[in-house]
Amino acid sequence: MREQPLIVPGVIANGQRAAQYLRMSTDHQKYSIDNQRTVIADYAVRRGLTIVRTYTDAGRSGLRIIGRDGLQGLIDDVQSGRADFETILVYDVSRWGRFQDVDESAYYEFIGKRAGVQVHYCTDEFENDGSLTSTILKNMKRVMAGDYSRQLSRRMFVAQCHMTELGLWRGGSASYGLRRLLVDANGRPIMELERGQRKTISTERVVLKPGPADEITTIKRIFRSFVLGGKSYTEIADALNNDKISNGLDRPWSTQTIIHILSNEVYIGNVVFNRTSFKLKQKARHQST
Repeated sequence: MREQPLIVPGVIANGQRAAQYLRMSTDHQKYSIDNQRTVIADYAVRRGLTIVRTYTDAGRSGLRIIGRDGLQGLIDDVQSGRADFETILVYDVSRWGRFQDVDESAYYEFIGKRAGVQVHYCTDEFENDGSLTSTILKNMKRVMAGDYSRQLSRRMFVAQCHMTELGLWRGGSASYGLRRLLVDANGRPIMELERGQRKTISTERVVLKPGPADEITTIKRIFRSFVLGGKSYTEIADALNNDKISNGLDRPWSTQTIIHILSNEVYIGNVVFNRTSFKLKQKARHQST
């Protein structure tokens, strides 16, 4: 996201012009957009820089450039010659990106360098001056930034597998005929969660419970119609729509909805996880069964 020129109070007005790039996913409070602004502003004051433009990617992962409109806009302005600054200020190497290939991170920085625009990492303990020490430290930081995401992904995957083995619900809306029940660490019920409502305490857990009686009756009807009645998906959907039975979302029943219900193992008590793997923003992989 591009923002209008921002002059930071106290910065030398005739100093070198700079752009700041801000990115925050959800990984740590120290990387909040406001905190990054403050740290970069202090850096600019010390260096006599005038911040004239801000590019922001709020709530965006640093694993790749896709979806990061702020970084894409920054690079586009530099490459096209529209950039009205000579320096780019970034909180640290990880805010530039947690790219899994360090060469990709270096490539985007090189685009700026080729156009005469230097990237400064404001909190990292090296000057990005092209020296041997700087180059080694910067590449170590890039490797560490990418490895952080890999390690976090592994930990989350193990935790989700464990939750699934315990029969806990990992997230998302409950299927038709079911509801999400919030329980404490000992499994004692706390409350039923409404659609869109989330748990707020890390020690709390979510399990599925049977929903309203009319929805359970409809689920049984769908399975009986398919297994005993030999009806097609479309015939089942049409029959439910003709009887004006709600599907819980105020939309007509469709063939795909019926297929989803009949193929959803949650209705026989199975909680399925990792059927499709999409780790680190890479290409989705379908696991063999």
